[in-house]
Amino acid sequence: MINKYLVKYRNVTILIMLSAAFGPIRNVLLGRMLTISDFGVYSLSLTVVGLLYPLLLFGQQRGLIRFFIKHRVEDYDWKRPIMVLLYSSIFVSIITVPIISWYYNVNFPFIYFCVLAITSSLATELLANIIRSSGHYELALILQRMVRIIVTVLVITFFLIDRPILSSIFYFAGSVNLFYGLFIYRYVIKKIDNGSKKVPISAHKEGLYFSVMDIITLINAYGVNLIIAGILSVDYLGIFFAICIILRVYDTFVQSTDFVVMPSSGDLDKKGLLIIIIKNLILGILISVFFIIFGKSLLSIVYAQKYDGYLYLLPYICILGCTKMMDVIPSSIVSGISNKYTLKQYVSFNIILTILFIPSSIYSIHYHGLKGAAIVLIILYMIRSLFGFGILYRRFELEKEGY
Repeated sequence: MINKYLVKYRNVTILIMLSAAFGPIRNVLLGRMLTISDFGVYSLSLTVVGLLYPLLLFGQQRGLIRFFIKHRVEDYDWKRPIMVLLYSSIFVSIITVPIISWYYNVNFPFIYFCVLAITSSLATELLANIIRSSGHYELALILQRMVRIIVTVLVITFFLIDRPILSSIFYFAGSVNLFYGLFIYRYVIKKIDNGSKKVPISAHKEGLYFSVMDIITLINAYGVNLIIAGILSVDYLGIFFAICIILRVYDTFVQSTDFVVMPSSGDLDKKGLLIIIIKNLILGILISVFFIIFGKSLLSIVYAQKYDGYLYLLPYICILGCTKMMDVIPSSIVSGISNKYTLKQYVSFNIILTILFIPSSIYSIHYHGLKGAAIVLIILYMIRSLFGFGILYRRFELEKEGY
């Protein structure tokens, strides 16, 4: 199994690296083009999209993958639950995004982009997972990432014609998301047969466990962004977003690990787990050494010295990246193969951790600024990964003893 995993991991990682390279290019160009205030609004839009669309999935993306580990996707009517989620997301985002826009005092182009990006992202995530569940990992990843490449090309065009107008970027990027969502929908329904069997309610219920986990993860990941914008300012959110661009490198390996490990977790043994742990640990250390040595000079050049006063955050962001690379291992495996009792245990722990995390974040950011935001995230992922590895240790030790 581990040889098959490593081949899939290699292919998926290469694809993610190629597509992920466009994200930093897009953000660097926008960081140079836009004022600090406008870049903060752009960062807020990504926070809103990144927060809302996973919430509106209600964990069904993982619930469906978990179900289709044991069943053929072509035998089931996978289209119906996707359409229900799509319609509900449109309704909720049309109500929610204007409220957020009013609270942070941003204008209509922000609303236009966020609503279309949320809807398109939800459709793309679900439809790409249908392709993924049919065994086409590489194709699923291409479909999932292609819209980001298209938007980056759009940003490059704005940069070359020297048109640093955020509202125009929002309108064009929102329209790209709309048309891409329609394209991927038409493509997948032609590519994958839609069966007659109904996806059982039990699969959707299991998805709700992951919905709780998604809410927790999103609060942890994006809650800090909202707290920064609320306690400090939207400008500081833009600054934090600019420095955290190096996390994209770590996230490449986080996403490729999750993309392959969760659907393959049923075949994973203790030896395979150790190889995955060692692989992520070595990669995390190597990436961190590179950014600690060259990161300050690199970011100073790409942002034209605009954020030099905040490069002291780099070592903290490197540690955060390493902890995320380790945390994804137990998270993916527990999500893929654990029984309901273990899932409840894992979810309950994360709920408690998040309840403690929110006031800790407010305190840390209020008194320590952006450094406090980074530190509280490091502590969060470190504690969560240790608990997750504890679950994996007990599982594989019991298997070794024949239980």
